[in-house]
Amino acid sequence: MLNLHVPDPNVIIVAHRYGNSIDSALEGARIADMVEIDVHLWHGRLEVRHAKRIWILQRQWEQWRLLPTRAPVPSFAEIVAAIPPQTPLLVDIKGWRPKMVHLITEALGDERPIVASARGWWLLSHIRDRPNTKVLRSVGTKWQLWLVSHLPRSRAKPAPGTVVHQRLLNSESAATLLRISPDLFTWNIESESRANELIALGATGLIIDDAQLMTLLRNGRDE
Repeated sequence: MLNLHVPDPNVIIVAHRYGNSIDSALEGARIADMVEIDVHLWHGRLEVRHAKRIWILQRQWEQWRLLPTRAPVPSFAEIVAAIPPQTPLLVDIKGWRPKMVHLITEALGDERPIVASARGWWLLSHIRDRPNTKVLRSVGTKWQLWLVSHLPRSRAKPAPGTVVHQRLLNSESAATLLRISPDLFTWNIESESRANELIALGATGLIIDDAQLMTLLRNGRDE
Protein backbone atom coordinates (compact mmCIF):
# COMPACT_ATOMS: atom_id res chain seq x y z
CA MET A 1 0.00 0.00 0.00
CA LEU A 2 1.38 3.40 -0.96
CA ASN A 3 1.96 5.63 2.05
CA LEU A 4 2.51 9.27 1.13
CA HIS A 5 3.68 10.30 4.63
CA VAL A 6 1.83 13.64 4.78
CA PRO A 7 -0.09 15.18 7.71
CA ASP A 8 -3.35 15.26 5.71
CA PRO A 9 -3.41 12.40 3.17
CA ASN A 10 -6.50 13.86 1.51
CA VAL A 11 -4.74 16.97 0.18
CA ILE A 12 -1.23 16.50 -1.21
CA ILE A 13 0.77 19.56 -2.24
CA VAL A 14 2.92 18.86 -5.31
CA ALA A 15 5.82 21.06 -6.40
CA HIS A 16 5.24 21.51 -10.14
CA ARG A 17 8.35 21.70 -12.39
CA TYR A 18 10.62 21.60 -9.35
CA GLY A 19 12.12 18.28 -10.41
CA ASN A 20 13.87 19.75 -13.43
CA SER A 21 17.15 20.59 -11.67
CA ILE A 22 18.88 19.29 -8.57
CA ASP A 23 18.65 22.63 -6.74
CA SER A 24 14.96 23.12 -7.46
CA ALA A 25 14.21 19.46 -6.64
CA LEU A 26 15.70 19.93 -3.18
CA GLU A 27 13.70 23.13 -2.74
CA GLY A 28 10.52 21.35 -3.82
CA ALA A 29 11.14 18.55 -1.34
CA ARG A 30 11.47 21.15 1.41
CA ILE A 31 8.27 23.10 0.74
CA ALA A 32 5.89 20.45 -0.69
CA ASP A 33 4.72 16.92 0.03
CA MET A 34 5.71 15.62 -3.39
CA VAL A 35 8.00 16.69 -6.24
CA GLU A 36 6.94 16.45 -9.89
CA ILE A 37 9.47 15.15 -12.42
CA ASP A 38 8.90 15.49 -16.19
CA VAL A 39 10.67 12.51 -17.79
CA HIS A 40 11.61 12.19 -21.48
CA LEU A 41 13.50 9.52 -23.38
CA TRP A 42 16.09 11.15 -25.65
CA HIS A 43 18.56 9.01 -27.64
CA GLY A 44 18.24 6.19 -25.11
CA ARG A 45 18.72 8.44 -22.06
CA LEU A 46 16.05 9.26 -19.51
CA GLU A 47 16.28 13.01 -19.03
CA VAL A 48 14.32 15.45 -16.89
CA ARG A 49 13.02 18.68 -18.43
CA HIS A 50 9.78 20.60 -18.73
CA ALA A 51 10.90 22.16 -22.01
CA LYS A 52 10.39 20.46 -25.36
CA ARG A 53 13.12 19.74 -27.89
CA ILE A 54 13.34 20.69 -31.55
CA TRP A 55 14.33 17.30 -32.94
CA ILE A 56 16.61 18.44 -35.78
CA LEU A 57 18.40 21.17 -33.81
CA GLN A 58 18.25 19.34 -30.47
CA ARG A 59 17.48 22.74 -28.92
CA GLN A 60 15.06 23.11 -26.05
CA TRP A 61 12.14 25.52 -26.22
CA GLU A 62 9.46 26.60 -23.80
CA GLN A 63 6.68 29.18 -24.02
CA TRP A 64 7.65 29.89 -27.65
CA ARG A 65 11.25 30.83 -26.93
CA LEU A 66 14.49 28.94 -27.42
CA LEU A 67 16.50 28.10 -24.34
CA PRO A 68 20.28 28.59 -24.30
CA THR A 69 22.23 26.07 -26.36
CA ARG A 70 23.91 24.60 -23.29
CA ALA A 71 20.85 24.63 -21.03
CA PRO A 72 21.43 21.80 -18.53
CA VAL A 73 19.38 18.64 -18.83
CA PRO A 74 19.88 16.37 -15.81
CA SER A 75 19.31 12.66 -16.07
CA PHE A 76 16.40 10.97 -14.34
CA ALA A 77 18.83 9.02 -12.17
CA GLU A 78 20.56 12.21 -11.01
CA ILE A 79 17.33 13.87 -9.95
CA VAL A 80 15.97 10.78 -8.19
CA ALA A 81 19.24 10.37 -6.29
CA ALA A 82 19.20 14.03 -5.20
CA ILE A 83 15.67 14.03 -3.73
CA PRO A 84 15.41 12.60 -0.20
CA PRO A 85 14.18 8.99 -0.40
CA GLN A 86 11.23 9.67 1.92
CA THR A 87 9.86 12.30 -0.51
CA PRO A 88 7.28 10.82 -2.92
CA LEU A 89 7.62 11.66 -6.60
CA LEU A 90 5.04 12.52 -9.23
CA VAL A 91 6.62 11.03 -12.34
CA ASP A 92 5.05 12.60 -15.43
CA ILE A 93 5.86 10.33 -18.38
CA LYS A 94 6.36 12.50 -21.48
CA GLY A 95 6.40 9.93 -24.22
CA TRP A 96 4.58 7.14 -25.98
CA ARG A 97 6.86 4.08 -25.84
CA PRO A 98 6.56 1.28 -23.26
CA LYS A 99 10.38 0.97 -23.31
CA MET A 100 10.55 4.32 -21.54
CA VAL A 101 8.36 3.08 -18.69
CA HIS A 102 10.50 -0.02 -18.23
CA LEU A 103 13.62 2.16 -17.98
CA ILE A 104 11.88 4.35 -15.39
CA THR A 105 10.92 1.37 -13.23
CA GLU A 106 14.45 -0.03 -13.45
CA ALA A 107 15.92 3.30 -12.36
CA LEU A 108 13.48 3.69 -9.45
CA GLY A 109 13.61 0.25 -7.90
CA ASP A 110 10.69 -0.78 -5.70
CA GLU A 111 11.05 1.21 -2.49
CA ARG A 112 10.33 4.87 -3.28
CA PRO A 113 6.65 5.87 -3.29
CA ILE A 114 5.57 7.42 -6.59
CA VAL A 115 2.53 8.58 -8.46
CA ALA A 116 2.93 8.03 -12.22
CA SER A 117 0.98 10.10 -14.75
CA ALA A 118 0.87 9.99 -18.54
CA ARG A 119 -1.04 11.51 -21.42
CA GLY A 120 -0.49 8.17 -23.18
CA TRP A 121 -2.82 6.30 -20.85
CA TRP A 122 -1.87 2.84 -22.14
CA LEU A 123 1.64 3.34 -20.72
CA LEU A 124 0.28 3.20 -17.18
CA SER A 125 -0.40 -0.53 -17.51
CA HIS A 126 3.38 -1.02 -17.62
CA ILE A 127 3.97 0.62 -14.22
CA ARG A 128 0.79 0.21 -12.19
CA ASP A 129 1.91 -3.15 -10.71
CA ARG A 130 5.14 -1.69 -9.36
CA PRO A 131 5.09 -1.62 -5.53
CA ASN A 132 4.38 1.75 -3.86
CA THR A 133 2.78 3.15 -7.00
CA LYS A 134 -0.44 4.92 -7.93
CA VAL A 135 -1.26 5.86 -11.52
CA LEU A 136 -3.11 8.86 -12.95
CA ARG A 137 -4.48 9.44 -16.44
CA SER A 138 -3.51 12.95 -17.51
CA VAL A 139 -6.39 15.05 -18.88
CA GLY A 140 -5.86 18.49 -20.41
CA THR A 141 -8.77 18.96 -22.83
CA LYS A 142 -12.55 18.62 -22.84
CA TRP A 143 -12.51 15.67 -25.23
CA GLN A 144 -10.03 13.82 -22.99
CA LEU A 145 -12.28 14.55 -20.02
CA TRP A 146 -15.24 13.08 -21.90
CA LEU A 147 -13.20 10.05 -22.95
CA VAL A 148 -11.85 9.23 -19.48
CA SER A 149 -15.39 9.52 -18.12
CA HIS A 150 -16.69 6.97 -20.62
CA LEU A 151 -13.90 4.37 -20.72
CA PRO A 152 -14.92 0.84 -19.73
CA ARG A 153 -13.77 -0.14 -16.25
CA SER A 154 -12.11 -3.38 -15.24
CA ARG A 155 -13.41 -5.18 -12.19
CA ALA A 156 -10.07 -6.94 -11.77
CA LYS A 157 -8.09 -3.85 -10.75
CA PRO A 158 -8.91 -0.44 -9.26
CA ALA A 159 -9.41 2.25 -11.89
CA PRO A 160 -6.53 4.68 -12.41
CA GLY A 161 -6.95 8.11 -10.89
CA THR A 162 -6.97 11.34 -12.87
CA VAL A 163 -4.77 14.41 -13.05
CA VAL A 164 -6.72 17.18 -14.76
CA HIS A 165 -6.19 20.84 -15.61
CA GLN A 166 -8.03 22.92 -13.03
CA ARG A 167 -10.05 24.81 -15.65
CA LEU A 168 -11.90 21.55 -16.43
CA LEU A 169 -12.98 20.93 -12.84
CA ASN A 170 -16.39 21.91 -11.57
CA SER A 171 -18.88 20.16 -9.30
CA GLU A 172 -20.16 17.91 -12.10
CA SER A 173 -16.82 16.87 -13.64
CA ALA A 174 -15.17 16.38 -10.24
CA ALA A 175 -18.02 14.17 -9.04
CA THR A 176 -17.79 12.07 -12.20
CA LEU A 177 -14.02 11.59 -11.85
CA LEU A 178 -14.29 10.76 -8.15
CA ARG A 179 -16.83 8.04 -8.95
CA ILE A 180 -14.16 6.44 -11.15
CA SER A 181 -11.32 6.74 -8.61
CA PRO A 182 -10.70 8.54 -5.29
CA ASP A 183 -7.39 9.87 -6.64
CA LEU A 184 -7.98 13.28 -8.24
CA PHE A 185 -5.00 15.58 -8.80
CA THR A 186 -5.16 18.94 -10.57
CA TRP A 187 -2.62 21.40 -11.93
CA ASN A 188 -2.20 25.08 -12.84
CA ILE A 189 -3.47 26.41 -9.51
CA GLU A 190 -2.49 30.03 -9.05
CA SER A 191 -4.46 31.32 -6.05
CA GLU A 192 -5.44 30.27 -2.55
CA SER A 193 -9.12 30.84 -3.34
CA ARG A 194 -9.04 28.46 -6.31
CA ALA A 195 -7.09 25.92 -4.29
CA ASN A 196 -9.79 25.97 -1.62
CA GLU A 197 -12.50 25.59 -4.28
CA LEU A 198 -10.73 22.53 -5.69
CA ILE A 199 -10.34 21.01 -2.23
CA ALA A 200 -14.07 21.52 -1.69
CA LEU A 201 -14.72 19.70 -4.98
CA GLY A 202 -12.77 16.72 -3.68
CA ALA A 203 -9.31 17.16 -5.21
CA THR A 204 -6.72 15.06 -3.38
CA GLY A 205 -3.59 16.53 -5.00
CA LEU A 206 -2.81 20.17 -5.86
CA ILE A 207 0.04 20.69 -8.35
CA ILE A 208 1.43 24.19 -7.91
CA ASP A 209 4.31 26.27 -9.32
CA ASP A 210 4.39 29.07 -6.75
CA ALA A 211 6.51 28.40 -3.65
CA GLN A 212 4.69 31.01 -1.58
CA LEU A 213 1.30 29.48 -2.34
CA MET A 214 2.55 25.97 -1.53
CA THR A 215 3.93 27.16 1.80
CA LEU A 216 0.71 29.02 2.62
CA LEU A 217 -1.44 25.97 1.90
CA ARG A 218 0.78 23.59 3.85
CA ASN A 219 0.93 25.88 6.84
CA GLY A 220 -2.85 26.35 6.80
CA ARG A 221 -3.43 22.61 6.48
CA ASP A 222 -1.05 21.70 9.31
CA GLU A 223 -2.43 24.20 11.83
